[in-house]
Amino acid sequence: MDIFKEIKKEHEEFRKLSDEIDETTDKAIKTRQSKFEKLYIDLTAHHEAEEAVLVPKLKENKDTKDMGLEILEEHHVIDDLLEKLKNLPVDDETWIIKFGVMKEIMEHHLDEEENEISKEAHKQFDQKTLDSLGEQFEIEEQKQKEKLLSQK
Repeated sequence: MDIFKEIKKEHEEFRKLSDEIDETTDKAIKTRQSKFEKLYIDLTAHHEAEEAVLVPKLKENKDTKDMGLEILEEHHVIDDLLEKLKNLPVDDETWIIKFGVMKEIMEHHLDEEENEISKEAHKQFDQKTLDSLGEQFEIEEQKQKEKLLSQK
């Protein structure tokens, strides 16, 4: 499967889950916590897989190199916020505010990957390459999820 089709499918899941978290009230602590734990694991594994599979390919090409570097920087910002949220009790009065900031940055990043980066990658790489990257991405992401779940 084309790596960007897989990425877009997962991005939709991240948007849905983050909307559900955003809609929780301070009384729905268990729901907020369990949904955030899922988002944390899925998004972290997704980032790790992109960085292992997609980013190196983007960095090889002069027309997509900066996009690969930008992905790394945006992942760093999002991952930093995810770690802060993970280490802050979900019933802390600032938690949902911090989550909202992370969500805004994440949504901007998802939109960029689905639009500008996908469009340029489809110009620069043939379909066979994109499909191969998709297969590698799925394998790497599963490894990362298993690793994260074993650390719980």
